[in-house]
Amino acid sequence: MSERPEAASAALPVGVLILAKDEEVNLPDCLHSVLGWAAQVIVVLDPTTRDRSREVALGLGAEVVEHSFTNYAEQKNWALGELPWRHEWVLIVDADERVSPDLRRDVETVVTTNPSVDAYAVRFRFIFYGRWMRHSWYGTWIVRLLRLGRARYEARGVHEHVMVDGPLGYLKGDLIHDGMKGMDDWIAKHNRYATAEAHAQLNSPDRSVEGRFFGTRIQRRRFLKEQVWRRLPFRPLWLFILLYFVRLGFLDGRLGLRFCLMHAVFESFVTAKVWERRVASNLLVPTYYRRQLADHLTRHPAEARYYREEQ
Repeated sequence: MSERPEAASAALPVGVLILAKDEEVNLPDCLHSVLGWAAQVIVVLDPTTRDRSREVALGLGAEVVEHSFTNYAEQKNWALGELPWRHEWVLIVDADERVSPDLRRDVETVVTTNPSVDAYAVRFRFIFYGRWMRHSWYGTWIVRLLRLGRARYEARGVHEHVMVDGPLGYLKGDLIHDGMKGMDDWIAKHNRYATAEAHAQLNSPDRSVEGRFFGTRIQRRRFLKEQVWRRLPFRPLWLFILLYFVRLGFLDGRLGLRFCLMHAVFESFVTAKVWERRVASNLLVPTYYRRQLADHLTRHPAEARYYREEQ
């Protein structure tokens, strides 16, 4: 796709990585927020995609590469290590995210001044049905701009952190999270996250980041989550209280209430799936019907003639 001379001259020496699967609805705004000022934009598409994500990305001027998806950490590490990036800085953006103008200016400052910092974290501005959840869900920092070869993702199926070899900086501009695929997609996505989170709680994930209360910000956060939060009873209720009252989510209005309730429900998904794997799976075999039948035939053996023998 040819570029206008003024667009080419304005491009910054930075690559943008976008992971996508069935994202034809979200990709246009995502790409609009980066194409034109980023010198290279690559969309890594899951081969199982069933919608027009490829056509949308190519039509807007992005490069498209297909690679089978296992989890986010592996997909990002593969993309960072194997794709033909033309510049040393890469900004990672999800398909349902948009780079704000302020964040674009911050990125420009970084990639044109060649700082000693090797990675930068940004904050999410979470948009829920057109409204910014200013109180309920704001303030979390996550590393998204990094220097190639100086950072990698730890091998975790969910809530993976970036391991940075050098110092870490913080950008003022926000990354806008504004998914447009509706409630069905939100519920399905968080159901998948709940499954991954339950699996992580019951297994031994990669320990690249050890939880320490007196460690770094990331180490302290992991300590609180694994050693304190997971041990609390009634976690869905505590999460709602945290989001709605402690963080003043009630100031986000009726949408804020719905947003906080939905995240509490998501937390209940996690606790239910952990319980199922620890306890309830043992109750499913043999089935209730088979156990009841066996008990009945023990008391009435003559009635066995009404049931076929197993082959």
